[in-house]
Amino acid sequence: MAYKIFISEAAKDDTEIAFNYYEDQREGLGEKFLEELEKRYNDLSTSPHNYGFIDDRALIRDIKIERFPYVIIFEIIDDSIQIYSVFCTYQHPKRILRKLP
Repeated sequence: MAYKIFISEAAKDDTEIAFNYYEDQREGLGEKFLEELEKRYNDLSTSPHNYGFIDDRALIRDIKIERFPYVIIFEIIDDSIQIYSVFCTYQHPKRILRKLP
């Protein structure tokens, strides 16, 4: 079963910031970031239960983006995936919690 993915505005903003940052570093690197992000979204749509919990309530999970210091913060809700954040792991971990419902 394929899960439907819903991306929050905060996660879209995170993605845009990361894309712009990497494009400023080297032309085309932002595109590579988006390609890796898309691969992870595809992984999530087919196997979201493969990834561990990051909260005490065992609701919120994360998945690392290959080649980049980012994780996708998400929750499985019925037959859908809610993406809350595309989080840079160089930031303080408590900043993740600010973006959660």
